[in-house]
Amino acid sequence: MSAGTPLDVPAPVLEYLGEQRTLSLATASPNGIPHAATFIYVNDGLTIYVWTRPGSTTAAQLEQNPAVAFTIDHYTADLRETKGIQGLGECQEVLNPTEIQQIIARFAAKYPAASPGRTGGLNFYRINPSSLQYIDNEGMGAGATSTLGSEYRRQSVYSVFSDLPPQEVATIASRLEPVQIGPGVVVVRQGAPADKFFIIVDGEVEVIRENDGEARTVATLKSGQFFGEMAILRDLPRTATVRTTVPTTLLAMDRDAFRGLVAQSLATTQDFDRVIQQRLGELGGETAR
Repeated sequence: MSAGTPLDVPAPVLEYLGEQRTLSLATASPNGIPHAATFIYVNDGLTIYVWTRPGSTTAAQLEQNPAVAFTIDHYTADLRETKGIQGLGECQEVLNPTEIQQIIARFAAKYPAASPGRTGGLNFYRINPSSLQYIDNEGMGAGATSTLGSEYRRQSVYSVFSDLPPQEVATIASRLEPVQIGPGVVVVRQGAPADKFFIIVDGEVEVIRENDGEARTVATLKSGQFFGEMAILRDLPRTATVRTTVPTTLLAMDRDAFRGLVAQSLATTQDFDRVIQQRLGELGGETAR
């Protein structure tokens, strides 16, 4: 399954994310009208939380279109000391009362001088990043310039698309639809037709194989990993059942879109077999042949 899970994100990135205070969030209406606003925020690892009023432009646009872009940075007069995070992701309203109370506690801990006030009239939102880039110009050396047009040291530190063909990422991203599922829900069932490919944005699923009437869990997949590609590539029924273990957010792509955008980049039968054998090996399963 995919690399690039939050556990792989460099510690300095997570430290920077936890230290900073404000985030600029860009949203868009379904017909493409953009809007940007600045928020204070808290985070739990890569998961970011913000709040806004229900009648705000941000809230109205997120209700119709959860796709967002965001930046986290701070100004410095010396461009060689510039740091920042640029990200893309999905932003959904938090509805679970327990999670809301945890978010409020995080805000109180991070901003102790701010009065909690009345939070009943606020909407809290969860940003699940799909990709992050980290800008860090420190250590560029004395010869580096600090003028307009200077280059930034930019590193991709997280992407749910990390195992997919790089040339296809932008197109693939536009064809993925967010799906939110509760715990204990079967996403795909062994033996059923393969109609979708899935990437896990947030949450966890278990992969279950049934042989001779006996079911066993062969893998647990988390944020940044994906499933469903093997059956589509081989045009076979699902080889395993996948079930959520906690509330989970997925990005789903229809079979035809996946084959058109991804499978075609694996130009030969050998390439198909290589990918499938790798996936089966990671699941600890038998050979695909």
